[in-house]
Amino acid sequence: MSSSSANHTNNDEPGLREQYARSLREELWEIEKREVLQMLDLQRDGIALQLPGPLGTIDLASEMPRATVANLGVTPSVPLDSKKFAMTGLPELPVRTASVDTLVLLHTFEGLPKPAALIDEVARILVADGELVVAGFNPFSLFGLLSRARGQDRGRYRHSAGRLKQALELSDLQLEREVSNYFRPPIVSPRWRGRTELLDRLGLRLIPKRGALYVLRARKRTYRVTPVGIDFKAVEKLGLRTLPTTAREGVSRAINGN
Repeated sequence: MSSSSANHTNNDEPGLREQYARSLREELWEIEKREVLQMLDLQRDGIALQLPGPLGTIDLASEMPRATVANLGVTPSVPLDSKKFAMTGLPELPVRTASVDTLVLLHTFEGLPKPAALIDEVARILVADGELVVAGFNPFSLFGLLSRARGQDRGRYRHSAGRLKQALELSDLQLEREVSNYFRPPIVSPRWRGRTELLDRLGLRLIPKRGALYVLRARKRTYRVTPVGIDFKAVEKLGLRTLPTTAREGVSRAINGN
């Protein structure tokens, strides 16, 4: 091979690698978008808010024709056009309390070291029975482990679905469904990547929660608290001394009308 031919090949390699990497991102995005849309109630009305992620932005206005759709970009992690998106930082969201019916977070938690603060914000802005759909990268998948080992994972924080579920349990958000997908390693070459499709079928059967991508759906549940009444006649028969000091003082005031 001549030196000019060798130089031509070397000059093409960076562009080819970038093209392959782009095709991998597009493949991941198509899978993520499909899983998110399958989670959403597309006939729901009200306000639908999306925080786009590094792979792309879903056209919710077309997918949810009955809803009023807005997109909110997160700075500086997602390089979005500020003319098309309202921009915000984390974890506070510039949204009124109990005003959002559907909230879509695409890798939003990966901008925070701890998910709890943002989950509190989500619970604040969602209406009762509001729907939350979250997409994220699984750091413990084959894809995630190899990406980190090769220095290819540039994400600031990665949270597993299990960690997010633990945070959801401490809020008014109740998990309804969880899916995971893409069980292959991070192979940028489309040719070699196509030869690993068997891993997806095996992964869904054997390790269904260990895919590179996960999508969760949760719903805001509010429970009415019914105060328990005090049977003052029964308390008088038992005697106030059977109660703790604080309760005894309160019941005494109620009985005596103080």
